Amino acid sequence: MVSSLNQAEVLIALVVAAHAGVLAVRLAFSLYKA
Repeated sequence: MVSSLNQAEVLIALVVAAHAGVLAVRLAFSLYKA
């Protein structure tokens, strides 16, 4: 049970994953559209 990456690092990882997912979906949509 590590308490150093409970709150902040999990939140940061989720935010980074969300941004990466949005960019990937936007890129795939633009490529599919073109």
